[in-house]
Amino acid sequence: MSSEVTHPEGELVAARERARRQWKLDVISTCTGVFLALFMWGHMFFVSTILTGERGFNFIADMFEHYWLAQPTVVLVTIVFFVHFVTASRKIPAKLAERKRIKDLGDDITDSNWNISKEDREELEKIRPHEETSLWIWQVRSGMIILALGSIHLFVVGADVVQRTFGLEELGINAAETMDRVQDGMWMLYAVLLYMVELHAGIGLYRVTVKWGLGSRIPIIGARITRRVAHIMEKLVLWFFLIVGFITLLVMAKVLDPPLEPLLDKPPLNSIVKPE
Repeated sequence: MSSEVTHPEGELVAARERARRQWKLDVISTCTGVFLALFMWGHMFFVSTILTGERGFNFIADMFEHYWLAQPTVVLVTIVFFVHFVTASRKIPAKLAERKRIKDLGDDITDSNWNISKEDREELEKIRPHEETSLWIWQVRSGMIILALGSIHLFVVGADVVQRTFGLEELGINAAETMDRVQDGMWMLYAVLLYMVELHAGIGLYRVTVKWGLGSRIPIIGARITRRVAHIMEKLVLWFFLIVGFITLLVMAKVLDPPLEPLLDKPPLNSIVKPE
């Protein structure tokens, strides 16, 4: 007979500590994910300055590097990028196994000849994967692709910033080299990365909104932000950034001319001489 004695109080304490640790990791994962999603949307607006031509793109890039905004940003984003991956991916194996068991059970129920009433069968089949599960699965898939392609992009951008910072090259991030890089074949990487980033960010923010009830906390309109409304907003944001992103990519590949370039060719308003 074993002399070990189980103490329920100790098990409760251990369970509480595990739950607290998981909650902290969830908070870190959520905060880093929201930060990266918002950063990527800001990054999209920065990159889309190529729509105003090379001069507009180079002006923003030079400003960021000259005033030491790009250097710490690259370091910070790289750290947050990998912290988010570690904290967000910790549950993937267990969740994938759970999703597979649920799918198999749902398929067995559908294909079975059990003596189950129609109403009970319909209720049981509701446990099969639905749209929310599909969103989570695509978030995992896109996350794995972003980890690989995003690491390459961070290395390329970081190398550009470092070369100018330490005087290895006169120019850091600039339109000419970026466009040459895209035309030399990097457009394939950027096209896949663009789609996956926007898909991952959109799904992530939607799931965060639903999980933490962020929509209901917005003053005045919070009560109207239901799960369905949040899903519609996620799709609208996704398509907006995809359209802007792919137009930007086409301009970088020199398939399209910069559509907003004439805006920078106009003289300043104070330089216009009024006729006497």
